[in-house]
Amino acid sequence: MDAFVGIAVLACWRTRFKTENALTMGEFQNISVTLQSGKVVSVDAWPGSDAAQPVVIVAPGTTADDWSEFSSLIVASRAPLLAKVSSAFELVMLIWEIGEPVLLLSQGDDAAGWVSEAVNSAPGAVTALAICNGRVPTELIGTMHAISTLILRGRQSKLQTHSDAVSLHESLPHSMLIEPEDCGDFPAKDNADAAAAALNLFIADSGDPEDGFSDSEPVDTMD
Repeated sequence: MDAFVGIAVLACWRTRFKTENALTMGEFQNISVTLQSGKVVSVDAWPGSDAAQPVVIVAPGTTADDWSEFSSLIVASRAPLLAKVSSAFELVMLIWEIGEPVLLLSQGDDAAGWVSEAVNSAPGAVTALAICNGRVPTELIGTMHAISTLILRGRQSKLQTHSDAVSLHESLPHSMLIEPEDCGDFPAKDNADAAAAALNLFIADSGDPEDGFSDSEPVDTMD
């Protein structure tokens, strides 16, 4: 099912999330978004250009302050939003409110499960995935073969092993594995420079729809 066929797309996300006063890089605005279900979801939005495409961050238990430095380092063609959702269903509903396909970035196991379910239920809603130190449910891996995926594991992570990350990389033909140094279980907070460099590399390499990573090897970001 294409989530954006036959749906009355609501107000453009740039209009809904724009600020009355210009924000500087690293600053964010909190917005309340009412979903079609009636649930109100809190979203922290960082500034981006008029043409910037949304990066929806799904990271339960984290705050905007945890992501501000990382968000300020993402390429200008992307605008990050920290979505305080509590399920895959709420995530898909939020993407419908945004009104265009998004890149999803997850932090941790719960979030990895939600973004994977979102791809499974509404594949047209997601352009690419970035999974940070999270395990994808085995039963969902088979539904993710067609989507470009960044697997970002902190080199010093204690929650996800190197072998687990490599196994996921090998299961997803259009995936890239990056394991930056000086990162534990929360790469974007532990080493924002390295984590943002990894995401920017992934965005650049996945810009051409014909690009694939089936022959790629695990790589490290370089300082």
